[in-house]
Amino acid sequence: MSKVEQILEQLNEIYSSENLKKDNFFRELTEKTPEGWVPVKKMSMIKRFKQILEGDLSLFEQAVALSPETFKMNEEKTQIRCIKEEKEEKEEVKVEKSEKEKRDDERAAANHAKILSHNENLNQRSIYAKGFSIETPPTEQELKEFYGKFGRVLSLRFRREGDLRHEGQFKGSIFVEFETPEIVEKVVEEAKEYNGSELLTMIKAEYIDMKKREKYQNQEFACFDKVKRHLYLLEYTNAKGMTFSDIKAVVKTFTPVGRVESLKGRDDAGVLELYDMSPEEFLEKLGEQRPDNLTFMLCSSEARKHFKACQENNPYSKGGRGGRGGRGGRGGRGGRGGRGGGRGGRGGLEGKRPREEAPKPEENIKRRGILEVKTSSK
Repeated sequence: MSKVEQILEQLNEIYSSENLKKDNFFRELTEKTPEGWVPVKKMSMIKRFKQILEGDLSLFEQAVALSPETFKMNEEKTQIRCIKEEKEEKEEVKVEKSEKEKRDDERAAANHAKILSHNENLNQRSIYAKGFSIETPPTEQELKEFYGKFGRVLSLRFRREGDLRHEGQFKGSIFVEFETPEIVEKVVEEAKEYNGSELLTMIKAEYIDMKKREKYQNQEFACFDKVKRHLYLLEYTNAKGMTFSDIKAVVKTFTPVGRVESLKGRDDAGVLELYDMSPEEFLEKLGEQRPDNLTFMLCSSEARKHFKACQENNPYSKGGRGGRGGRGGRGGRGGRGGRGGGRGGRGGLEGKRPREEAPKPEENIKRRGILEVKTSSK
C-alpha cells in the first residue's frame, strides 16, 4: 500500500463515527468551524498521520484526490474536511455537555485568557536582539551588564539551533526580559550596537507576531490545546524580621498564595507562588499598600530556577523556615512542631501533607535522609 493510500485509509478511520464518539480532541477540531474545516498542519501533527507523512503535507492533497466524494480541501490546500453526508451518524456523535463540563470549560477559558494576557505582558517587557558574534559569542554575564545599564534584567536567553536549548549552535540572537515596557522602549531606541557590531532590536511581541505571520500565513494557530494551570511566581525582598506567615498575610488580601521559598543564603528575600492572579495584576493592585520596606517585584530567572529546584527536591512541602519542634513534635509527626505540621515544621501549618499523598516507605526514608543532612549542616 502506497503512502497516499495509507493517508486515505487513516482519513476514513479518523472521520468514522466510531472514532468521533471517543476521540474528543479530533471531534473538537472538526467543530471549530461550521463547515468542519481542519488545518492541514494540525492534522499532520496527529500521530497516525505524522508517522506516514514524514513532513510531506502534499500527501493529503493526493489522498483527497483519490476520494473526492468523501473529502475536500480549500483552494489554498491548507485545510481539509469530510463532505460525506452521514446525518444519522452525526446525530449519534453529538454529545450534550453536562453542567460540570460546561463549568470546566468556562474555567479553562478564563485560565487560558489569563495566561495569554500574562504572556502578552511578558512579551511587551522583552526584546529580540540579533547581530552578536557567532564565532566569539558574548557570555551571559557580559550581556546582563550591557543591558543592565538600561534597567533591571529579569532573564536572558541565547537562541540556539535545534531542540538543544543550552547546547545547540548559537544563532547570534537573544531574548531579554526586563522589568517594565518603558525599559524595553529605551533599549530598542538606544541599544544600536554591541562591541562594534550593529544590532537589530525588536520588542519580542512584534517579533513573535512577525514570525507567526511568516510561518502560518495569517492562519489562526492555537498555542494551547490543553490549558494547564500556569505557575505565577513573585519575588520579594527587604523582609528582614518577617515570617512567611507575615508575608503571606500581605499577599492574601489580594489573592490566594501557595508555596514560599527563601532565596539561597538570604533570610530577607524569597519567591512565592500566586494562585489566581498574575504577578503584573498583583503589583498593579498592590500599589503602595505594603508594610514597612517589604518590596515585591517580578521574578528573575535565577529566582525562578531556585523555586523550581526546591519544588522538585521537596514536592510535598509548601515552604517554610524550619524551626522548633523535632520530627515527632508535640502532637506527633503531623502535629504542631512536627515535620509537615505546625508553625515550626518543615512546611509550616499549610505544608501538612494530605493523607492520600503519603509517600511510599522507601521515599520516606530518602526524604528523612535529606532532613538529617540539612540539620547537620547548621
